[in-house]
Amino acid sequence: LMQWATYTGGVTPQPNLFGDAAFWISKFRELYLSGRPFREFDRMVGNPSPWFQRVLQHPRADDHWRSLRPSAADYARIAIPVLTITGHYDDDQYGAMHYYRSHMEHGTAEAKQRHFLIAGPWDHAGTRTPSRDVGGLTFGPASLVDLNALHKAWYDWTLKGGPRPEFLRDRIAYYVVPGDEWKYAGRLESIAPETRTLYLDSNGSAGDVFRSGSLSSARPGTSSPDRYTYDPLDTRPAALETEEIRSYLTDQRYVLNTFGNGVIYTSEPFAAPAEITGYVRFSAWMALDVPDTDFRVSLYEVPADGTSVLLAEDVKRARYRESLETETLVPSRTVLRYDFDQFPFFSRRVAQGSRLRLFLRCPNSIYLEKNYNGGGVVADETRRDARTAHVTVYHDAKYPSALTLPVVN
Repeated sequence: LMQWATYTGGVTPQPNLFGDAAFWISKFRELYLSGRPFREFDRMVGNPSPWFQRVLQHPRADDHWRSLRPSAADYARIAIPVLTITGHYDDDQYGAMHYYRSHMEHGTAEAKQRHFLIAGPWDHAGTRTPSRDVGGLTFGPASLVDLNALHKAWYDWTLKGGPRPEFLRDRIAYYVVPGDEWKYAGRLESIAPETRTLYLDSNGSAGDVFRSGSLSSARPGTSSPDRYTYDPLDTRPAALETEEIRSYLTDQRYVLNTFGNGVIYTSEPFAAPAEITGYVRFSAWMALDVPDTDFRVSLYEVPADGTSVLLAEDVKRARYRESLETETLVPSRTVLRYDFDQFPFFSRRVAQGSRLRLFLRCPNSIYLEKNYNGGGVVADETRRDARTAHVTVYHDAKYPSALTLPVVN
């Protein structure tokens, strides 16, 4: 947040400072190890920011944020052609897809026919200048779409009456990894009409990648829950984050070093290839002994050679489990359902012999605002407010925690 504010908050952009990974890692570590409140971070980096402070004043989806978003009536008035471009690993995909889906919900039939979506295998920079290499993965030559040429063709079409760009064969274009293939659809809902549900199960010990629980199509019966502990004062994870992780999509340091914070579930090898395209969903039944904490869920493909590819992640603050608009602290030791439904859109053909791995934990990283689990204003909490969270994850007939996959036939 502050890294972006520093880039954009001046009279001119600050690309050199924005891209100085060593500087930002040193500041993230300083905040993390000091236990000071997140609200002080702008001053710690030497850039007091009214915008940063204003964001922290509105941690829930209140009137401040609603006033900045288009209304249903606003979407209904959009009459111009729209081209939305995002990527599987675009940090801003959430915003791009939120506006796209909102326009599909509230726009007129004519306007929706003129709204096109491209989802490539890119990070945020790649939505303007695609690269074949992203986070340790290398994509095929078809991923290198000439977006400058596409922009020109788009404007020639929409403003000058020229031909429709050849690349836009239908309203949605999405790239399937690793097949180096672009596919097309008219609606998001038509891409993957089938879903496959994998249920969590274990013998009560799923805290280790080598002794993980399972992801299975069989509904669980009698099953012992799994437990893990998140201590906000445990700063050992900082040792994993002393330098920039360039291969962040293939790196396995976090799943191999849980420090007792998290549970892992692995599927059987896929008997045949399967294309997963769209939005995965995950529901977990859990009980806590603290009024609040944060959760992070990561989904990976693990090929037969033991390597790993990050597919998608989602995060959730426990107090917002019911709504982003209302804070509801967690009653102690009560089993509640947590729905993770904000994973990014992606498309990947999971190989025969590969497994899926799901990693659920409370984030304890220099890169994220730390939740000290006290139940107060998170941006103001310090190490003095820290409470250790003991998390119990249920997966039995009464509480069937499950992962749902959108599968293309």
